[in-house]
Amino acid sequence: MRVRDLMSTRVVTVTPGMTLQQTARIFDSVGIDGAPVVDANGKLIGLVTKSHLIKALAADNFYNLRVGDVMTPDVFTLQENTTIQELQQNNRIFRYGRFPVVDGENRPIGFITRTDLVKYLSERSLFLADEMQAVLNSVCNGVIVTNADGIVTLFNPAAEYITGLSSEDVIGRFADDVIPNSGLQRVLKTGVAELNQKQHIGNCEIITNRTPIVKDNKIKGAVAIFQDITQLQAIAAELEYVKNLKSTLESAIESMFEGFVAVDKNGYITMMNQAYGEFLGVDAKEVIGRHVTEVIENTRMHIVAQTGKPEIGEVQRIGKHAVVVTRKPIIQDGEVVGAVGKILFKDVKDFKMLARKLNSLQSELEYYKEELRKVHGGKYTIESIVGQSEKMEWLKTIAAKAAKGNSTVLILGESGTGKELFAHAIHNASARRHGPFIKVNCAALPESLLESELFGYDEGAFTGARKGGKPGKIELANGGTFFLDEIGDMTLAMQAKLLRVLQEREIERVGGTKTNKVDVRIIAATNRDLEKMIERGEFRQDLYYRLNIISLHIPPLRERKEDIPLLCTALLKKINVQVQHWVDGVSPEAMELLLAYDWPGNVRELENVLERAVNLMEEDERQILPEHLPPALKKIHKAKDLDDGLKDLAGILCDTEKQAIYKALEATGGNKSKAAKLLGIHRSGFYQKLHKYNITFAKK
Repeated sequence: MRVRDLMSTRVVTVTPGMTLQQTARIFDSVGIDGAPVVDANGKLIGLVTKSHLIKALAADNFYNLRVGDVMTPDVFTLQENTTIQELQQNNRIFRYGRFPVVDGENRPIGFITRTDLVKYLSERSLFLADEMQAVLNSVCNGVIVTNADGIVTLFNPAAEYITGLSSEDVIGRFADDVIPNSGLQRVLKTGVAELNQKQHIGNCEIITNRTPIVKDNKIKGAVAIFQDITQLQAIAAELEYVKNLKSTLESAIESMFEGFVAVDKNGYITMMNQAYGEFLGVDAKEVIGRHVTEVIENTRMHIVAQTGKPEIGEVQRIGKHAVVVTRKPIIQDGEVVGAVGKILFKDVKDFKMLARKLNSLQSELEYYKEELRKVHGGKYTIESIVGQSEKMEWLKTIAAKAAKGNSTVLILGESGTGKELFAHAIHNASARRHGPFIKVNCAALPESLLESELFGYDEGAFTGARKGGKPGKIELANGGTFFLDEIGDMTLAMQAKLLRVLQEREIERVGGTKTNKVDVRIIAATNRDLEKMIERGEFRQDLYYRLNIISLHIPPLRERKEDIPLLCTALLKKINVQVQHWVDGVSPEAMELLLAYDWPGNVRELENVLERAVNLMEEDERQILPEHLPPALKKIHKAKDLDDGLKDLAGILCDTEKQAIYKALEATGGNKSKAAKLLGIHRSGFYQKLHKYNITFAKK
């Protein structure tokens, strides 16, 4: 701050020849209490004030007096470039109330009053005090200030944080009473500063500087500035860690067989390992600081450092070698600050050789993955599902869509319709096709075995439990698909445990105490009406809703008889391999019989009939004839030809089926399983017919 910044430029001057009366009128009209006196050239020669006029009134010749008679010729003037700090150091400013400001030729250009100066200095002092307080409040070092008596006058927030004391409880008290080992009282007595002193405050160790405050060769107080050493130690430890990390990285880079180089954003080399230096025929340490284009032939490192675009697997000609390199930008806080480069292959020939090896290994991997999939995965695909009927085409479309997600699928349909085939197909069309496909038939196991089969068990869970425990089928299906067949035969207790798997995706082994997360897709199937079972209280409604996210209802064979020719072709290919008897197909007469039958055992029954027929054929026969088919199918055909009006076709069929069932039961002594096998139908289909015709037969 300079005089010109504080002065008033409103200057009114008077001359020595003016009367005092004229001067008084000027003072009154302008509203001033003094004015500089100038000569004919406008140069300052004195100063006249109201005080001069008042003193002159006491003289008898007041009206005859001139300005030159009463003015003060010895005037303390100021230069416009003088700083306020310089002005403060001049004691003469306290003797006058007004200070003219003159230019280099001593002409008045402004003035400063003592009031203006005091006001400025007061405001400046307050500002400096506030500024100093803000600084003290913002620094991370603790600051304690005492007066000459040792009473604390300042205690900043950092000191509060480090010591755990409040400034309200500290200020106004003796420093030694608040902090017994502060050392400030000793500094006040000796006047000697104590620097870098370690000290304990509670559980905190600090390092402090204690200094006396001296003015006019007198000790006016003392100040202590301190910092928690814990912070310094943490910083030192972090610096040491960074140092060690840098050393480790440098060692790792040096130990690399591949060439490595790093540049800054301008393309100047900041690091190069010895392997790259030896390849280039230079000293890696001596090239640090040189531009990369001066050291590496055909390089693009400086371009990557500018564009920030990586270049991977690029071929670069260096001398006689066509090397494969990679270049990547170094990005910090979103800004490219350099780039790193690495030689992947010192010659393209090495790269091609590795590529051939990788292709070979990839082929082997794909082969073994496919073999593993065949063992643990699904056997069939959507293309394996035979059928061109409208219902089957629609079902295959829905199955393909369902395979894209991970939602639970419920497959419904009579026994033998191919529910498991659809489960395999959905698994193989999904992203889980490389994972396991595990299946469990709920009807084939009692509840006690089913639980351990599904969830596994821990060692000691029950008598005879395997040492080390055993994982359950759900756990084995992790990452793949778990197929629950005949889920309608599951007990309510097991249904509750399965519901938890569906909801939480976690299992708990029998006898275990911890839960294991599983990533598995559930596909369930049943030939029972689950909705009626819910009404009878035999199936949990909440489990049904969890299972019935995507449902597929496989139609029975009697509702898609147009698929029978295709099914016969596909099934005969499979049977020919098993029986070692090549059969070309089914004769038209035999096909007519197959199309006339209702197939209560569905596709499974059709396969059994065809396999039976192939086994009964002579070696030179190539087509299945009506005589190769079971009697039940031939009787239906004969019944069609009857036109005696005695019975309609349905009645003939019912009578024929009844007779066949009775004969089968007689032949097997009432054994229903053997009777069903003798008739070539599934056991469940056989029981349905017993119920249909109300047939009871006691074992012999």
